[in-house]
Amino acid sequence: MKRSKMKKSLMLLTVFAMVFALAACGGKDNDTGNDGAVNGSGEEAVTIKAIGHTTWFIQGMEAVMVEAKKQGFNLEIEKVPDGSDGENLMKTRFATNDKPDLLFYQSAITQSAGFGNPEEVFVAQDDQPWMQNFDKVAWKNLMDSDDNLQDDVESHWYGAPYGGANTGMVLYNKKLFAELKLEIPTNMDEFWAVSEKIKSAGKTPVFLSGKDAWTVQLPVLMSNATQETADLIAKINVNQAKVTDLEDSKTGMKFLQELMSKGMVNDDVLSATYDEAQKALSEGEAGMYLMATWVMNEIVTKYPEGVNDIGAFIMPYKGEGKDLAALWQPWSMYVVKGPKQDAVQEFVNWFEQPEIQDIFFSNQGGIPAIKGVTKTKLTPAEVDAKKFLDAGQGLGNVPYPPLYNYNVNLPTLSQELIIKGGKTPEQVLEAQQKELETAAKAKGDPNFK
Repeated sequence: MKRSKMKKSLMLLTVFAMVFALAACGGKDNDTGNDGAVNGSGEEAVTIKAIGHTTWFIQGMEAVMVEAKKQGFNLEIEKVPDGSDGENLMKTRFATNDKPDLLFYQSAITQSAGFGNPEEVFVAQDDQPWMQNFDKVAWKNLMDSDDNLQDDVESHWYGAPYGGANTGMVLYNKKLFAELKLEIPTNMDEFWAVSEKIKSAGKTPVFLSGKDAWTVQLPVLMSNATQETADLIAKINVNQAKVTDLEDSKTGMKFLQELMSKGMVNDDVLSATYDEAQKALSEGEAGMYLMATWVMNEIVTKYPEGVNDIGAFIMPYKGEGKDLAALWQPWSMYVVKGPKQDAVQEFVNWFEQPEIQDIFFSNQGGIPAIKGVTKTKLTPAEVDAKKFLDAGQGLGNVPYPPLYNYNVNLPTLSQELIIKGGKTPEQVLEAQQKELETAAKAKGDPNFK
């Protein structure tokens, strides 16, 4: 989560030979191809082993792989679950020296991420040719890696952008809103009034997919898209302020609890899944779902008949146009140092070319981070989101990078906010402060003695 400028979204992968093999979470579908295949440089192809979250490899990558095969790029992808389970599995691979050749992970990877010292583990991208089409200034503090987060300390770029920009929004069913003659709410009073009308019509006002804990934290993360939070996190990093001072976080947490107390959610909150939320929203059984626009890529595939019925607006926590959309930078690909690093780097440089990015984005939504991309495929919800971004109503989420990731347990803590007798917002923030202090002291940070 990082500093101002904007954040842009997600996805990419593959490498060497005449075959593409996608591996599912507990196994791989391997197609070894011809042993004598060659890559785009006329050299013998090398099989590249990669790892990343299951949902990161969909339409865009599938289309790119058609061209990748022609170039002799062969990639075996081990797909792991989304959320902390998948992250822990990937970190275990590195901890046990069972490392892949290519890692798909969040941007701005630092030593605190759990993969080791980036300088020792990954190939720096600072001077790679694809950087000529990349805006370093716009993405600084969002996609570069600096464990110190100090202006006088040089940071490096280890990740190459994969996929496009994503925006935390209220996704809503336009057809249902039209049938009920509802207007997009501009403040919280209007939001609750709209929710009440949806409930009275026998529909779910706001869907919560509590079984997939990572989704429940989104309302809180969205509430952090403020300059006040950005300024405060800079002070939290050096122990001049506390996580418990984050009033914007508290706003998002209280909102989750109000949804529950007002009965504005689905009955099966804790057992409902991310996929069920997509279905309910697409079919108009739910009026709203607080989620990032990356979900539209999945809805296009699974519920295409409902795609054009979904729009997006900014959650009106403050109201009257003062709110900003929370932005996430693209995910990244990391070239792991090892015997195959040159081959992997060649693939990354190939993938980041504007003409290859055209293939990716003409098949999948998202705002490209690479300059020169002319072909995109945005759903109506993403078009709505882009209008806010074009108007300057967006901010990185969170806009300044926490030195120690106190949000690591936010998914579980968010679940505890919505269960009967669970934690209060104050208790969650206190737990996060302890998480931060533990990490800081473990690293010997003199500011936290």
